[in-house]
Parts: sequence; structure tokens; C-alpha cells
Amino acid sequence: MITPNDIATKDFKKVAVGYSPEEVDTFLDDIYVDYERLYRESQNPKEQPKPAEPVETAAGAAQYKNLEKTLERTIVLAETAAEEMKTAAKAEAEQIVKEARLQAQELLTAARMKSYELEQDIDALQTRYELMKTRVKLLLYAEIELLDKNEILAEKEEAALEEK
Repeated sequence: MITPNDIATKDFKKVAVGYSPEEVDTFLDDIYVDYERLYRESQNPKEQPKPAEPVETAAGAAQYKNLEKTLERTIVLAETAAEEMKTAAKAEAEQIVKEARLQAQELLTAARMKSYELEQDIDALQTRYELMKTRVKLLLYAEIELLDKNEILAEKEEAALEEK
């Protein structure tokens, strides 16, 4: 059975950021089961063990009433502590998820920007390629034209020389 000292001294194993949710939940479930049983036992006098000696005085009865109230307060405090721990663990988990989503969004935005920049670079390179291709074609046509003119001139010169 878990003692109040166990609750006070329990250390949960830390994971990436915070406590292991499974370990916290298991510990809280153990607390709940043990204290639920104690609570039911304190509510049902038939199931309580009989005292070794009968209570003969009002002081003895008052002592048992005090003990019962103390147990009830302990149970309430344990349940409250368990709920607070669950709430804190859930809040921490939500914060971790929120931060992870934010990081994912930032990575996605950065990737989209890089993709856009690369598309712009590709478009610019394609435009330069087409321009260079057109220039080379024009240069080749001009060369062919020059060659054709030189041939015609050479033929005319040869004809002129032959006529003479």
C-alpha cells in the first residue's frame, strides 16, 4: 500500500521535457485505488477491523472519531494532489504539443520560402537559356549568310578573272 511518505517523496522519471505521462498516471491510479479502499472501509463500520479492546470511554471514542476525520482529510488531500498533478501534467503535455506544432509550422514556412526561391532561380535560368539559344542561332545564321556572300563574291571574282 502507498503511504503518505511515498506520495511526499515520489520522484517521476523526466522525459524530453517534463515527466513521463504513463508513470504519472500509473502512480496516480495506485493512489486512487489505495485511498478509495481506505475511504470505503472508513465509511462502512461493518468492514472495519474490530479494535483489540472495546472502547469504554468517551475519550477513546473521540480518539477514533479524530482518527477517522484525519484519514478522510488525508484522502481528500491525496485526491486533490493527484488531480493537481494530472492537471499539471496535462498542461505541460499541451504546451509541448503547442511548441512542436509551432516549430513544425516554422519549418514548413521556411521550406515553402526555399521552394519559391528555387522556382524563381529555375525560371531565371530557363529564360537565360532561351536567350542564349536565340543568340547562338542568330550568330549561326549570320555566319552562314557571310559564308554564302563570300562564296558568291569568290565566284564573281573567279568569273571576272576568267573573262579577262
